[in-house]
Amino acid sequence: MSGVRRVELAEAWVLHSRPFRETSLIVEAFAREHGRIGLVARGGRRPRSPLGLAAQPFRRLLLSWGGRGDLATLHRAECAMEESAECAMEESADRAAHHRAGEIPQGAGLLAAMYINELLLKLTRREDPHPELFDHYCVALAGLRSGHPVEAVLRRFELNLLASLGLGLDLERDTEGRPLVPDAAYCYRMEEGAQALPAGAPTGKAMNFSGAELMGVARGKWASQGTRLAARRLLKTAIDFYLEGRPLNTRRVFAAMR
Repeated sequence: MSGVRRVELAEAWVLHSRPFRETSLIVEAFAREHGRIGLVARGGRRPRSPLGLAAQPFRRLLLSWGGRGDLATLHRAECAMEESAECAMEESADRAAHHRAGEIPQGAGLLAAMYINELLLKLTRREDPHPELFDHYCVALAGLRSGHPVEAVLRRFELNLLASLGLGLDLERDTEGRPLVPDAAYCYRMEEGAQALPAGAPTGKAMNFSGAELMGVARGKWASQGTRLAARRLLKTAIDFYLEGRPLNTRRVFAAMR
């Protein structure tokens, strides 16, 4: 923050927290109207501290903070009892899950939620608001709480994340602006798009895909195994490109579990 600022009861999610000094916390939160913010919760580790909620990820909170510099001071934290209209969308199961605000995803869903948080920490900038990305985060967590297929939830969120940050992938047209042909082969080049390959070129390896695979990813046809495999390959490469060499700890855990 460049100057003194006071924010009251902003809707936010905690992405990460860590101990600070003897009794406090450093909190990274993601607020709908303010983007990612760094906060100091003084005394937040003390028993019965009202700021202790800020240590709990995957829970929608109302946060108040103020101060200047990279880290503001957290003054208040409470549960958000009512869900915003923007997050009450997608399938009815998602809408129901929004009202179970205290629930934490379980099993593979928990690790997937941690992965989503790590993506936000490493690909967003502080105080860069993305209300639409906040909504996509709400939907992704709701899907993981409801037991939706983890891979489909992750691929959809990754696509929405890149699009919200202005890094969206064009998966409907080639680099010449022509609609993709399902049976044709393409090489997807980052920040350029799908480049047509000669007839008979192999797909299914590196960044080569069929037009049908790319269009399936764009349209979210997650019931198709081919679409899921293509999306995993494509989006891993895209996210690695924008991470610029920074590792993702949750990926290491995924690999160890496999």
